[in-house]
Amino acid sequence: MKKALLYALVSSSILTVVSCNNTIDQPRLADGALNNVGSSTANNYFAQAQRQEAAGKTSKAIKSYRYLADHFPIAPQAAQARYQQATLLYGQGELIKSFDAYQSFIEKYNSSNLYSQALARQQEVATAAAGGKIKNNFLGLKSNIAGATAAKMLTQVKNNAPYATSAPQAQFSIGELWQKRRNNLKAINAYKQVQKDYPNSKLTPEALYRVGTLLMNESATGNRNKASLDQARNVFLDLRQQYPSHPRAKDAKQKLSQLASSNVQRSYEIAEFYRKKGQAAAATIYYKEVIKLSPSGSLHNLAKQRLASLGQ
Repeated sequence: MKKALLYALVSSSILTVVSCNNTIDQPRLADGALNNVGSSTANNYFAQAQRQEAAGKTSKAIKSYRYLADHFPIAPQAAQARYQQATLLYGQGELIKSFDAYQSFIEKYNSSNLYSQALARQQEVATAAAGGKIKNNFLGLKSNIAGATAAKMLTQVKNNAPYATSAPQAQFSIGELWQKRRNNLKAINAYKQVQKDYPNSKLTPEALYRVGTLLMNESATGNRNKASLDQARNVFLDLRQQYPSHPRAKDAKQKLSQLASSNVQRSYEIAEFYRKKGQAAAATIYYKEVIKLSPSGSLHNLAKQRLASLGQ
């Protein structure tokens, strides 16, 4: 009985204080809904941000849009505020911050009419980060974005909409990113992933062609010579078989011819190496391989002459 009386007195006191001080903002409800005061405040912040943006006070507008989206996430203006924050950051060259703002929008406002635009703009940001520069706020200079950071951004773009056309494009861009940075192994793996995840994409034949070309380049630098050429040959054969009508299929045929010629040349050079070392048996094996790989031509004739001189 005493507890009930005490509870009633405390409740009455709280109601009296709240009713006497109507200038205090009421708290949000447990379900996260905004009261009229909160909604009005959000509207004021949005109007302020728009004025700042119109006046060219971009940095202040970004802060106002961000504050609104952070503190009033379910207000009617929140989605557009976050979108504008991301867009203005991109305009200032703040690529990573812009990307993160778009990501926040995508995660929270997938029912917004700006959702598809946000996905597209985020892809633009990630692509720009992969091939562009990032602003340095402290020195006013620009520097390259780390490859791993840009690749992570592109991967996020792919994961946000795995069935959209932006997904294979993002994966392909990862390959381009590493190719431009001369990291052939990562580029090859990224391009291979395009075929693995998106075999029907229009980008897949190009990705395969680049894999084969990069593998040929590997052999040209002496890195895993024989293995790289064999892998390149298999990739080009795969490209011709799976995508025969694509323009790259014709290019792959030319690459296969180059590979065949290089194989003949390599076998002949090995045969000559063993002949000069006095290892006739080993030289014979490679001269015969030259004849097998090249039914005619100068190397074919030279190999036959060498075999004759070796008594074969």
